[in-house]
Amino acid sequence: MNAVAIFAAVIAVSYAVLVFGLYVLQRSLMYHPDTARPRPSGDLAHHISIEEIPSHDGLGLFSWWAAPADEEKPVVVYFHGNAGTQSDREERVAAFVGLGWGVLMPGYRYNSGAGGTPSEAALLSDARAVLTWLRQRGVTPERTVLYGESLGTGIATTLAMQPETARCLVLDAPYDSIAAVASRHYWFVPVGALLKDRFSSIDRISEVQVPILIGHGQKDRVIPIAHGRRLYEAANMPKTFALKPLAGHTDLFDFGFFEDVVAFVTDCVE
Repeated sequence: MNAVAIFAAVIAVSYAVLVFGLYVLQRSLMYHPDTARPRPSGDLAHHISIEEIPSHDGLGLFSWWAAPADEEKPVVVYFHGNAGTQSDREERVAAFVGLGWGVLMPGYRYNSGAGGTPSEAALLSDARAVLTWLRQRGVTPERTVLYGESLGTGIATTLAMQPETARCLVLDAPYDSIAAVASRHYWFVPVGALLKDRFSSIDRISEVQVPILIGHGQKDRVIPIAHGRRLYEAANMPKTFALKPLAGHTDLFDFGFFEDVVAFVTDCVE
């Protein structure tokens, strides 16, 4: 075997090993476990109760729950991104609580010592269990706001497909699908053939019949804004796209998205 053939064989084997490794480790790349069980600080601690919401298969989902100031106020069900915990979104929770709104921020099965294994199917089933828990506390769909951030946008969108689930949907730095975003970052591997958890919001959002607000930062490098725009184009009316030219992936509230959310939710719910 000549040198060229040997080199080609080495490249082929190395590529095969790389692809196999990405396939095996893909959920480790997508989901980032955090064992912390954070408590809110300062004045927020007086408003938040820590709940262990039963998952669809019996795990305890470590969650923050702030009841609304009265039964007329909206309740934000906030599905956060793939990394971190509630404490990384504490300022956001405090901002909603400051308005008298209720907030439920459930943890994921791979976080806070819940002991579960993540997958798209499992996270979606857990999210339905979270809504069941909320209904048991008397919060109606008419006062429910589904809020998804990054990874959580696929969860919130899927929930909103079902009628009489929520009054409106807020998507913070969303993707059209995990497959599309992964293909952008891992252009050198056949993502479409390998990906297990696709969260294909682009195929689901046309079934959402409630008002939608999408916020996206022009400087987002994690989920580039083109993905959010494609999702917006596929959505039904009424819909709003809040472009934040100076924002990245996690800082939309620093550039006015909180005010956009307040105006949107107030128009929908209050």
